[in-house]
Amino acid sequence: MLQDFNICIDTKFVFGKDAQNQIGRELKQMGIHKVLIHHDNGKFLYDTGLLEQVEKLLEQEGIETLELGGVQPNPRLSLVREGIALAKKEQVDLVLAIGGGSVIDSAKAIGLGAVTDTDVWEFFTGNAVPERSLPTGVILTCPATGSESSAVTVVNNTDVGMKLLVSNPVVRPAIAFMNPELTYSLPKFLTACGVVDMFSHVCERYFTPDSEIGVIDRMSEGILKTLVEIGPKVLEEPSNYSYRAEIMWIGTIAHNNTVGIGRVQDWATHEIGNELSALYDTPHGATLSIIMGSWMRYIYQKSPERFARYAKEVFGVEWTKENTLEAAYAGILKTEEYFRSMGMPVSFGDFKVPTDEVEKMLDQIAFRGEDDSIGGIVRLNREDCRRIYEMAF
Repeated sequence: MLQDFNICIDTKFVFGKDAQNQIGRELKQMGIHKVLIHHDNGKFLYDTGLLEQVEKLLEQEGIETLELGGVQPNPRLSLVREGIALAKKEQVDLVLAIGGGSVIDSAKAIGLGAVTDTDVWEFFTGNAVPERSLPTGVILTCPATGSESSAVTVVNNTDVGMKLLVSNPVVRPAIAFMNPELTYSLPKFLTACGVVDMFSHVCERYFTPDSEIGVIDRMSEGILKTLVEIGPKVLEEPSNYSYRAEIMWIGTIAHNNTVGIGRVQDWATHEIGNELSALYDTPHGATLSIIMGSWMRYIYQKSPERFARYAKEVFGVEWTKENTLEAAYAGILKTEEYFRSMGMPVSFGDFKVPTDEVEKMLDQIAFRGEDDSIGGIVRLNREDCRRIYEMAF
């Protein structure tokens, strides 16, 4: 039985071959006159002519453009503040992200700060609540985070060593242009990181304390099973349009809450893993593959039936009432085996992440509630999270 929920996913999707060619007409119809193009200065933008193409398409429709490059993985608050100042000075109508999750999140944060005198970091710390945002648009070149239609933006404040998020519908992008062909040249590691991120986004919603199985669970199982099937294939055939299109759309529905409505969600894997990004600048997808197996191993006996069902439906593990624990554990091993097949780490050692700053990472996790814990399917306190880190060494 679905619990009560409200959802409005009002992002317009322009999906398919040469989707980006429609950007001038679409933004003109939205009444846009000046655009801040935000990107990471990536070689791809210049070698392919994509950046120049987009600027020309906008100029043909009478839309002015200006640029702010330099986005890094785990997007920096310092660049966001620079973008806010530029957007205010130039009175832009829309921030256009060309890239993946980091660029999009940075653009969203600029949009939040560009319409207020409140320092944007106040929204991330929870000291202020956003009421509106400058509209953002996306040309997606690296499917992973689903940020092209999610209600979340994440930034890294390197001055204080904190990576925090804002979760609010006002940050959902107004429009997303999604051409799978633009992802053909993505390196294998970035593609794999993206697939792991998608997989984790679904798992954070699938592993819930709710015991009933319904349509949302079956949708989640279908997405996960598809990722298991085509994840390794897209690494072997990077120019396969069908695989790239499947991956691109899965990234979107994995994180715009299509499979998260009406249920208690978890998010412990993300919260624990994010501290590796904040402290060591570890790629987001790698932090998830490092932590997820240990998180599963630590909590699966508290909800063995759901983990056993996951093992059966996603990986084809045989499950009977008599072997529930064994089936559940087999699913965890299959998960880590799948990540390894994608060339992803499943431990600190696999990625040479230091293991001597656990207390510092624990200090930054936002434990909350009367039990001072995180998580949905199982509540985890500081000691629980310490043990998960140690299991992941």
